[in-house]
Amino acid sequence: MKHPRLPAILALCALSAAPLLRAADNAVLYWNEQALNTTRLARNPPPMSALFLATYHVAIFDAVNGITHTHKGWLVNEPAPAGADMDAAVAGAAHVVMTALWSATANPHNLQVIYEKALAAIPDGPAKVGGVAWGEKVGKAVLAGRANSGFDKPIPGTYTSSEPGKWRETPPNFRPPLLPFWGKVVPFVLTSPDQFRAPSPESLGSKEYAEELNFVAKRGARDNADRTEYETLSTPFWNDDLGTSTPPGHWNMIAEDLARRSKLGTADTARLFALLNFAEADAGIACWETKFYYNVWRPENALREMEAKINPGVKVDPDFIPNMASPPFPSYTSGHSTFSAAGARLLALWFGTDDIEFSVTSDALPGAVRSFRRLSDAQKEAGMSRVVGGIHTMSDNLEAQKMGVKIADWVWVNALQPVAR
Repeated sequence: MKHPRLPAILALCALSAAPLLRAADNAVLYWNEQALNTTRLARNPPPMSALFLATYHVAIFDAVNGITHTHKGWLVNEPAPAGADMDAAVAGAAHVVMTALWSATANPHNLQVIYEKALAAIPDGPAKVGGVAWGEKVGKAVLAGRANSGFDKPIPGTYTSSEPGKWRETPPNFRPPLLPFWGKVVPFVLTSPDQFRAPSPESLGSKEYAEELNFVAKRGARDNADRTEYETLSTPFWNDDLGTSTPPGHWNMIAEDLARRSKLGTADTARLFALLNFAEADAGIACWETKFYYNVWRPENALREMEAKINPGVKVDPDFIPNMASPPFPSYTSGHSTFSAAGARLLALWFGTDDIEFSVTSDALPGAVRSFRRLSDAQKEAGMSRVVGGIHTMSDNLEAQKMGVKIADWVWVNALQPVAR
């Protein structure tokens, strides 16, 4: 599938002027927009954002699939009541899951307004009533199915260390580790969190590790770095920190655009977003498992603290400051790179090609639009934004991208498969 490329300025105009999706349009896209807005307001961290979106979208898919009977459901495989309205089923499932997952961090009144707007676009009658009831039933079943996954049960432990090479809090805020237990959460599709664990990182005293750190020092420093303006702006463009849609949400934004342009129907859109967010959620779990299994310090720690007797090849700089603040969790592997590779690969599998030209905006850099010739081009740029941001080595990035692709491939062949006719 080939899509025309928009010049950046035209893309900016089109994306800025596009009206908000109405509830009467594709119901899945409407509810995805509401979930992304709620994610921004709730300030969910990326792994949690991905898990919430996956739970939300698989409930939508199972509700729709109960009407279409075209694929194997993730959890619910029973048929919907005869005549149930599909948009009403989507609304019922989405509202139940959204309220359960986000009501503690988002205004419940806003969630109710979102729901009422969706229902107002559906004609009253038995089909609407039956659809809502069916969607609510599916949503509750999916929530029950994930109740013991461990996402809401932190595991006590000590994760910081003064040992060379091991993670410790970084300035300026010295934040404690974020979601250190996330690598033990039950995945949606993977057989275990460590199924695609990245190989051991470069050894602390290796020539390769020294070269990677020196590259970060040269390209990822806050001041006097050897990088282009475009690379410098890549860091905030793909930042996707708390208060944004997060990296998984950024790939949902890209998927929304492609789904609209491809004129996907409700059922296909439901399956696409369930698969995409399965890949994103399991990417978050797998990446965090790798992070806290190896517990590798950030480049800024290595560049400031590396002892010559450990690795004489590192150009130590006690005053090194990265181009962006290091997130509060281990460096190896990169979460952004894992999420981006999983998202790009899943979308390429869905549309049958990586060669899709598209433009995308950024929550963290309002008004900016970037255009790409391939999905993987955006994937690679997002990953490199963390290297030129000074917070990851190239191995952090590349091994994460390999892991993300493997996860998407696994999801593609093992989840929501067509049923025999």
